[in-house]
Amino acid sequence: MRERRATIVDTVMDEREITFRSALKSPLSAYIRAFDAPGTSLDETLVKILIDYKMGRFRQAMKRFHNLLVAQDLDPEVPLLKQRDALTEDTAALLVIEMLAHMGYDTTLSPEGMWGYVDAISLFDPDDHVCHGAVYNMLLMIAFRRLDLSAAAEFGQLAIDAYRASGSDYLEGFIHLHLGFLNISTGDLAAASRAMDEGHRCFAAAGAPVCEMAMVTVVRWWIDAEHTGALPDPAALVEMQDALVHGEFWPETLLVLATLLFRVGQAEQDERVLERHAALETLLRVRGMTDLLPAMQLLRDEFFHGANHAKPDGASPLRLDERHMVILMPNTTSLVVNWGADAPEVSLTLARLRATQSLLNGERAMQQGRFDEAARWLLPTFETIEAQGWTYLFTTARETFDRFCAECRVRRRFIDRARHIRDAYLDPLSAQDRLDPAPPDLTPAEYAVLCLLPNATSNKALARTRGVSEATVKFHLKSIYAKLGVGRRRDAIEAAKRLGWIGQATSSGL
Repeated sequence: MRERRATIVDTVMDEREITFRSALKSPLSAYIRAFDAPGTSLDETLVKILIDYKMGRFRQAMKRFHNLLVAQDLDPEVPLLKQRDALTEDTAALLVIEMLAHMGYDTTLSPEGMWGYVDAISLFDPDDHVCHGAVYNMLLMIAFRRLDLSAAAEFGQLAIDAYRASGSDYLEGFIHLHLGFLNISTGDLAAASRAMDEGHRCFAAAGAPVCEMAMVTVVRWWIDAEHTGALPDPAALVEMQDALVHGEFWPETLLVLATLLFRVGQAEQDERVLERHAALETLLRVRGMTDLLPAMQLLRDEFFHGANHAKPDGASPLRLDERHMVILMPNTTSLVVNWGADAPEVSLTLARLRATQSLLNGERAMQQGRFDEAARWLLPTFETIEAQGWTYLFTTARETFDRFCAECRVRRRFIDRARHIRDAYLDPLSAQDRLDPAPPDLTPAEYAVLCLLPNATSNKALARTRGVSEATVKFHLKSIYAKLGVGRRRDAIEAAKRLGWIGQATSSGL
């Protein structure tokens, strides 16, 4: 007989019972108060990262994760799969957070990377079924989003086995929900319906949490709409929308709900559907699930244009006013929700958006051979990037600036400014791509810092050039000093020169 499953009830866990594993097995409401606990141990910090992530505070979660890696003497710039030897059973749970980062950044893992995480399960305690299942669960979602349905089904079964071994109906219910989506994608509506029956059974056994039961209902409506064309009652849809916002929903479920809202709204010629869809988009933004916003916008636009051709009774089509047209652009409320009420931060955010638009305009001008117009966009934007230290933004337009500097040399225009762009940014970035491998004693990230060390005036300058935090630079320097057996920057430079790891300093910092 299978062992008795854990039952999730709507109560708050005792603080002494809250661990990273117990948090993974529970709704957020059961352990959210642990966020204010004063503890800073590995397990307590992992719980706080999980809370940040589920509350939509993705940047805060990743910053906390970055600091935790540094505290554990791990390189935050190197994937944990490449630092396996440094992980123990206690620190293996960091892999789960790293995979959450993949989900947040919508990273497409290679097949080798996906199976690398499977192999990394050997780092966990053999009885740590909750973390085993979490790894398989996230691999299932990554595989599903890249339409690798065969691998997704395999990961799904592995996750079910792990969660059953852990005795968690609650977690198993999510896997059946994911498998329902997978089966609908393959056209097997009967299998999708069976998956929803299993999901309903699991969530009911776990105390019938409102949000999770609502997700099952929404997917069942989707199956019925695909199979028979039957649409749910508009009032029931609104009720399910209200239920979803109060729990841990899978974001794809909101896409399904949005589709049903539009189909019902079209049938009823109900213009309020646009307001409801806007509420769903706002919810995704508040929860930090912005990677789905383009799909939501496309869904709305396709529905709106489709409505123009569906007027058998001469009724006016649904219309979009200014509120709907700018739904993805910030307003006073969304600025406060997403970036805080601090005026300087809001100003920087808007400046970043303008800089990105200017880079796009400059890139298009370069592609069309309009050098003077490109200069009008790119040069002021570069000054803003340099003033704010937005090195990553520069790297995204690196090829554009490279072509622009080459044109400056050919045309003998803006020579000094082009030289500065190349010396301060393009050459150091090229140095990081050089074919000569890093010395065997140094990681690639450490070697990149060491190469920039001779001409760097401060850790802050190094961090700006590398596009990382000062804490990361300090972490690398500490490791470099230890490996060279020195205690100062000057001694490190001299020791590296004696070993032939770096040459004489040049204008590009190498």
